Amino acid sequence: MKMNKLVSVGIACAMLLGGAVSASAAPAAAQKPNQTAAKETKVQHKPTKASQQAEQLAQLQKTASGLGIATEGKTAKELKAAIQEKHKALAAQKRTDTLAKRKAEAEKLGISTEGKTAQELAKEIQAKKQEQKASKQAKKQQPKANKPTKKSS
Repeated sequence: MKMNKLVSVGIACAMLLGGAVSASAAPAAAQKPNQTAAKETKVQHKPTKASQQAEQLAQLQKTASGLGIATEGKTAKELKAAIQEKHKALAAQKRTDTLAKRKAEAEKLGISTEGKTAQELAKEIQAKKQEQKASKQAKKQQPKANKPTKKSS
């Protein structure tokens, strides 16, 4: 009786293992057609070089028109160069405006602006403002200390 159970269990295990091996082999064979189909779909959806260049040119034209650059008849390289030049010019204008603003503020505070950069002026302006703030705080504290209290009067 024990022997029959062991044999039947062994046969059942062999059948299960055999079924599992054949089941795992079948999906591998079935996956290959799916992989080739997936590759074909990728190839179909992959944009061509010409379409990528067209998209890039359209993006450059959009950027250039936003910056006020004429885009008629220009190639992508020409547009890139024009956009870079415009960005450089805008950055230089911003630096000039910042320096002028800081010089005006420094003159209001009585700071000399001769030969100083915008960063140097900014540091001096900040130091001067902190100095003024500290002196105002000191002036506020001083009258309170000198005022007689009601009890002492």
